[in-house]
Amino acid sequence: SCTNMRGGSTSTKDIVAGTKASFETTKSYWSDAFANLKKRILPEKGKTEEYEGEIDPRTIIVQSVTAPQSEVLPDSIVRSAAQRAGIIGSVMKADRINECAKRLKEWYVQRGYVLHSVTGATLHTENATATLKVQEPLSSSLPVDIRFAKEVIIDPETGETTTRRKYREKLERKRGRALPKEEWGAIVGALNTTLIEAKGRTNPKTLSQRMGLSPGAHFCWNGRRWQNIANSGIFSKVWRASPAQLEDGTVQLQVLVQESPPRNLEYGVSKSLYTGHWEGELDFKHDNLFGGGESLGVIVRRGAKDAEPSIALRFKDDKFGMKGGYDMELFTECIAVDEDKKDVPPLILDVTIPPLILDVASTGMGTDGDAEGSEEGELAPPTMIMPIETSDNNDDDALFARKGLKFSLRGPVPTKYARKSSASASIERTSTRKGKQESIGSAALNLGPFINYLPLGAKSSLGTSTTTGAKVEQGTWRLLPYTMGSVTARQLFPLFTDSRSAGKREAKLALRHTVMASTRHLPRHEANAAGFAARVRGYSGKSNGPIDSSITGSAEIRIPLSLPQGLRLGQDGVMVVFGDWMLARRTCFRSDEDIGTIGKTSIGIGLRKSVQGIPVKYDVSLTKDGKIGAFFGLGNDWDIAE
Repeated sequence: SCTNMRGGSTSTKDIVAGTKASFETTKSYWSDAFANLKKRILPEKGKTEEYEGEIDPRTIIVQSVTAPQSEVLPDSIVRSAAQRAGIIGSVMKADRINECAKRLKEWYVQRGYVLHSVTGATLHTENATATLKVQEPLSSSLPVDIRFAKEVIIDPETGETTTRRKYREKLERKRGRALPKEEWGAIVGALNTTLIEAKGRTNPKTLSQRMGLSPGAHFCWNGRRWQNIANSGIFSKVWRASPAQLEDGTVQLQVLVQESPPRNLEYGVSKSLYTGHWEGELDFKHDNLFGGGESLGVIVRRGAKDAEPSIALRFKDDKFGMKGGYDMELFTECIAVDEDKKDVPPLILDVTIPPLILDVASTGMGTDGDAEGSEEGELAPPTMIMPIETSDNNDDDALFARKGLKFSLRGPVPTKYARKSSASASIERTSTRKGKQESIGSAALNLGPFINYLPLGAKSSLGTSTTTGAKVEQGTWRLLPYTMGSVTARQLFPLFTDSRSAGKREAKLALRHTVMASTRHLPRHEANAAGFAARVRGYSGKSNGPIDSSITGSAEIRIPLSLPQGLRLGQDGVMVVFGDWMLARRTCFRSDEDIGTIGKTSIGIGLRKSVQGIPVKYDVSLTKDGKIGAFFGLGNDWDIAE
């Protein structure tokens, strides 16, 4: 026989809200249960309660607890929760069942089963075993349902819906002047808005796959995946995203969103990896191309000294930042480098002019005597010194462009080994100004950064990059393999860790060191890029030239600056005191041999400040050569973040 101790089900509303499982029992059940308990616990006066052929469940010691209906709960988890709740080894009581259900609910929620819960328990008197009843809903045939809407304002004068642009134009015509940004923001904030139905491109089946929701499988909510989707940019607004139980008992994630405009045109400034030039950039992109967050874009870049623009056609599907994202890029890029002729000494050629033979009889010219060291009738050969400017990289046959195809993949390495990783493969062809070509195939693997949190708020990170490939030179048709690798270590140390600095911008010591090495036959443009990457502040970016190995380091003390409140400027100013150093080996591609080791150091001070959202850098440095220079740059300083 068995005695039903608890019954009922958890309300969908409480489950969706993520609350604890409730154990409400039907009225009829509790009527019978209380009547039975009253007879057994409170017998009539003068009578003794007896159980004829029955075992009093109040005296049974529970030996085991199982959940045979569950397809998710492991037996070990059920047993552990029952032991912690005090069920095993004692009589079964309602408060102990509630405690066990609470622990199992926490286990469910931690793994994303937010709608799963324990709804009751039954005690089997013949074997002293308690079985738990569970509610584990499944996903519907369409796990995600997307409803698209658009938020519009209500005209307070007419009560009709209108767009912001039209209402602003109406107000400006009425007032006879343009509305400042602050005034318009205050007006919009006071207006009533409503949602109207709209059309969208996002595919609910694709969204289900990204969320890991399959039809007929247990409904499992992954908060991180949803945050990646919500922050991907395909939705401008998300009003609701909650699971709902359908009539057939299955669960569906219902989403109410407004999509972002699919086509975007952006412009900006960037610095070329291979030339060191600042380039203007124009980026046209069509987002959410197939309804799964894919994008197709055209990027055009050109520097002031570039002979032609750099163009890239890129298709990207980043899987909303999840594993398996990829992109393909078809590119043509200008990689012509201006040689700094001041850094390259002129080549002195000793040119000897052939002897000049004169026929005195025919010319009618005479001589006072023979020149010293010459035969009769022959003039001494003069010598001329002719300086001819050259460069270490043979300017007449310098690199000009590269064209090719690149495929990149995110997360090829299992996360248990590396939380962040990426791999890429490319096929390209470089050409020189004279038309000499070189075909290159390569593959790269990037691991990290591996972030480690140190005591007192300090952080460190380590990242690695490895590239291997081969090149074939036109004319020789030899296969020349090469390998290149680098390791970068970064550390951030707060300089003040007292309680007064909590929640405030802190002064920090920032350290960065990079080791890079390569084998022979490194492509010329990769060697140029390595030279630019090893730049020391205070020196020209192209002064390093092409290098095949280097060790670089920098130390910075970043001190936050507090600006006067009356200036109405953002409090993001930073003063930086820095020191840079590098040691590298230059290489010459005419002879494919190194031409010595170079070393550079500098110290200086700089300022960092955002101007209209653009991070600006200004550094003044002193090099070991005694030269003082000022440099301007764009972009944020490096940081260690997830």
